[in-house]
Amino acid sequence: MYAWYRSRPETKGSEPTDGPITERHVAAFLVSRRLDPDDLETVSESVSHAQRTADGAGWVLGIDGATTASLFLDRGREGPETEGEGKLEPEPEPEPEPELVWYVEIPHSTLEEWDDPESTVRDAFPVTCEAVGSPAGVDRELLVHAVNPERPRRVATEETPLEASDPAADRTVDVDLVRMTLESGLPERLADRFAGLSRRVIAGDLTLGPIETWSAEMLDAETMYTESVFLERRADGYSLVGYMEAEEMQRVYDAYYDTWNPVARASEIVLGWVLTDPATILEYPLETDVELLAHAAHPDRPRRVSECGGAALDPDRTTESDLEEE
Repeated sequence: MYAWYRSRPETKGSEPTDGPITERHVAAFLVSRRLDPDDLETVSESVSHAQRTADGAGWVLGIDGATTASLFLDRGREGPETEGEGKLEPEPEPEPEPELVWYVEIPHSTLEEWDDPESTVRDAFPVTCEAVGSPAGVDRELLVHAVNPERPRRVATEETPLEASDPAADRTVDVDLVRMTLESGLPERLADRFAGLSRRVIAGDLTLGPIETWSAEMLDAETMYTESVFLERRADGYSLVGYMEAEEMQRVYDAYYDTWNPVARASEIVLGWVLTDPATILEYPLETDVELLAHAAHPDRPRRVSECGGAALDPDRTTESDLEEE
């Protein structure tokens, strides 16, 4: 939960090579494809078929270099409202615009070898059945990415269980994707400002002060393994989109509210002010129309800055297990 506040930079300076991974070291992407509401069952069946027939979960990673990936079905986004000028009856409620959403995490050291990282990731979308439509018209920008140095490298969820014979079969995680609508006006302008600061953090022009320490403490207390926050700009307004991979989501919220950590308490105040419905993220259980379909972690996914370099990771190696905690 701390990630909503943690990337406010303070001073420029050096950082330890074995420090925590942030958006300075690893990029995260959200890629969406439009779906026809009548085709949702077809898409779900296609994903289920891939899970049954693929050799491991590498198909979710989708591309060399990917370290963590998740696939979501977003059933509940509503289209922009239309004005009913000159009509006696109000406009009907807009129809939901379902999307298939792919989250993928890739180190900057890998992206530097690509001519066009955005297009390369977009073209690697892991589901290609006829029911999957064109890319959704949305501008997204990564604001925050944070990694727990103790996160496991071989995980499973209820949606993507490991084989019972796998020694990692009991290493399950909770994964959620949450969209939070921003109030119009000043909160949107502040979000643009925040995005500008995040770009400077990623470029190395700004670094974190004591927020780095407070943030790491919250990650540890929550047993949050991976957290990313995106700014999403659409025709009907701005949203924050939060990705969370944790040992147990209930524990995340218990730890978040059972602390006076400055990052936790400041983020609660800020979110309560900028969101149209703060309960979307501040209350548990989460009420969301987003369903996790698949999740995968590469057995060599980095946990510290020193592990972010080197050759691109082969997604087919997800059949191997690496449970040793360093």
